[in-house]
Amino acid sequence: MRLILLAVLFTVSIPGNAAAARNAATGTKAVADAKSEVLQAEESRNQALQKGDADALAKLYTDDLIYTNALGLVLTKQQHLADIRTRKLQLTAFKHSDVEVRVHGTTGFVTGTSTSMVNFHGNASDSPRKFLNVYVKENGVWKCAVHFETPAAKQ
Repeated sequence: MRLILLAVLFTVSIPGNAAAARNAATGTKAVADAKSEVLQAEESRNQALQKGDADALAKLYTDDLIYTNALGLVLTKQQHLADIRTRKLQLTAFKHSDVEVRVHGTTGFVTGTSTSMVNFHGNASDSPRKFLNVYVKENGVWKCAVHFETPAAKQ
């Protein structure tokens, strides 16, 4: 009797383990695909910033964007886009390093270090800054909802 019970338990557990393995593989691929999509949205944002393309940025940002620059100023989407349109914010050289992407469901996080040359209201700087961009998936599209940067710690 014990032998029959063990055989039944063994037979039931094998398909369950195979299904769990398939689900894990599918989940891993979904996360990898989401990371790729977030990174593509980040690259589109970076290109639009470099070109000073406020119209493209408007489509890449959520309406309630929270934009905190390295000076600690918190700007709305409208304020940030106005700075782009009036050329009060310009990226004259662009360089990001140590970029990492994480995804949790419909939220993506991009972190890294920027040494881009930025001119903000007449003040130019290429001091290293750590950044965090938070993306959310709205109606199938990844949009930046939060941008935060802070001066990088001296090494």
